[in-house]
Amino acid sequence: MVLAALVMALGAGCGAPVRQASEPDGGRREHEAPGTEPREGGQARENGDGRGARAVGVATYNVYLGAGLKPLFDAGSRAELVTRAGELYAAMEATDFRERAAALADLLAARAPEVVGLQEVARWERGPAGGDLTVRYDFLRLLLDELAARGTPYRTVAANDNFTGRMAVSATEEARFTDRDVIVVRDGPPASSRPRTSRATSAAYGAQATLPSRIPGLSFEVPRGWSSVDVTVRGGTFRFATTHLEAFGTPDVRAAQARELAAALAGSPHPVVLTGDFNSRPTDASGAYGILAGAGYTDAWTAAGGDPDGGWTAGQSGSLLAGNELSHRIDHVLYRPDGVRAVTAEVVGDREADRSAPTGFWPSDHAGVLAGLRFGGGR
Repeated sequence: MVLAALVMALGAGCGAPVRQASEPDGGRREHEAPGTEPREGGQARENGDGRGARAVGVATYNVYLGAGLKPLFDAGSRAELVTRAGELYAAMEATDFRERAAALADLLAARAPEVVGLQEVARWERGPAGGDLTVRYDFLRLLLDELAARGTPYRTVAANDNFTGRMAVSATEEARFTDRDVIVVRDGPPASSRPRTSRATSAAYGAQATLPSRIPGLSFEVPRGWSSVDVTVRGGTFRFATTHLEAFGTPDVRAAQARELAAALAGSPHPVVLTGDFNSRPTDASGAYGILAGAGYTDAWTAAGGDPDGGWTAGQSGSLLAGNELSHRIDHVLYRPDGVRAVTAEVVGDREADRSAPTGFWPSDHAGVLAGLRFGGGR
């Protein structure tokens, strides 16, 4: 059994939440900077310069791999590990990504951002022990199909595999899970408005967590990485990146990953838009959020007028059936340099109306963040 990469499990949690004093839904859902109009046709529009030029829509969404994997690490024997792996697979099926993908697609299609960074885009395979495995659930394919069915097609332009592992889920069957970060761009008509992309890049972090196990001789390593692509839309070009920083282990690993990422993007000849699940709150001054702020990144949520103590994106329990439990903000749209301006920011997937049908799942255990950005030169 390949167990080292099953730390994938940890992508499902984000530590103990601390509920902030705010409105029951985590504060105002959508903010617009002064001099902006409400979004029209899913896009932010600014009228402050008299030209009504459209802002570029960008988004980040951790779509949830489908189950909380941490119970694997509490297994005291290999037999117990197999039992828990089988339970994990069943829990993933119970949260029904086919149904959730429809809810996610509803949210994205209604707003149609030009570029979206996705995290925890799982691929689950299963088959006989020692035999070939077949893909049972490809979260990326399911989501793209739902978007296309709504007349809002997207295409994949960059992706990175984070962790993967194969292990027994019963006495006769094995399964493999692969965690991915993915960048997709809008691909619908008219052709003149489709983003053009180049220089797709992905890389693994040198810093990664190694977690202990109760099973003698077994530990869990957690590879993670990032992807980026240069996007040209309406005459302007920017570099768009997405990542999912480490959720467990020591904060030092997450901080080291943030430093690696900032250094990797520092040489961009274009403005940079950095999205993802950073597992780091705005109060984390010495951690990943503070490191990126120190590297010149601005938070689109607060720049567009969002409540610094609201805009919650994480904390929902894994069954996705409880009430709204979002309690902290760790999913961000960041950008640099100063010539970029956030004119709108919105949290999505946090209202009762956003739940799936017919079961009523939340779209994910995270909410998504969308922003409308204006770039220098009137783009």
